[in-house]
Formats: sequence, structure tokens, C-alpha cells
Amino acid sequence: MSSSGSNRPHAEVEGGWVLAGTDAAGAPIRLVFGETELAHAYLGLTIGRDPMLNDRVVADAAVSRRHCRLGLADGGLFVEDLNALNGTWVDDEELAPFAPARVAAGQQIRLGRVTLTVSPLGT
Repeated sequence: MSSSGSNRPHAEVEGGWVLAGTDAAGAPIRLVFGETELAHAYLGLTIGRDPMLNDRVVADAAVSRRHCRLGLADGGLFVEDLNALNGTWVDDEELAPFAPARVAAGQQIRLGRVTLTVSPLGT
């Protein structure tokens, strides 16, 4: 029996992705995306400055109101620039608007002045 008094087995923690870094002022940012949430989001989940328009918010003036989209396709994670004024970058390569690019653990996604490192959830 577990310490909580239940005979139920421990639930497995869902997989997913974390984008972590700092904003231009050095404040920490951590955006978490669960596999189930990503799988059920037909076009992906949006990231931007406006809380009314996005699934995840990055409150930095260099981030567009609706900056980029993160999703799953062909078994992998992708990011897509939504024609953001300051662009979306993967490592040192600027993405063309509306052209999804695959990303993997360890890569960096830059939204304006905000740089976020991709890592699997739970690491």
C-alpha cells in the first residue's frame, strides 16, 4: 500500500516538452506542453504576448501578440512562425513565416529577444 493509503498504482507522468529560458530583463520563463495537449490541438498551441490570443504567454515587448505555434507532426515537435515582426529563430536560423520547422531537445527557439531551450518534460 502506498503512503497515501491507496492501493492504486502510481500514475505514469505524461511526456511532453518544456521551453525554458529568460526574457530580455533576465526573468525566468518556463512553458510546459504535455503530449496529450499537443496531440489534441489540431493546428498546435500558440505562443505570444497577448493572453486572449494564445495558449502560452511570454510578456516581453519584442514578442508579437501572436508570435508562433508549437505542435506535433510526423512523431516530432515543430515550431511555426506566425509572421511575427521580430521573427522566430531555431538556433541561428530564422524561420520563414508559416513554414513549420522540426525542433529537438537541446535546440534553442528565439522569439524576438527571448531565447528558450527545448527539453523533454521531466528532465
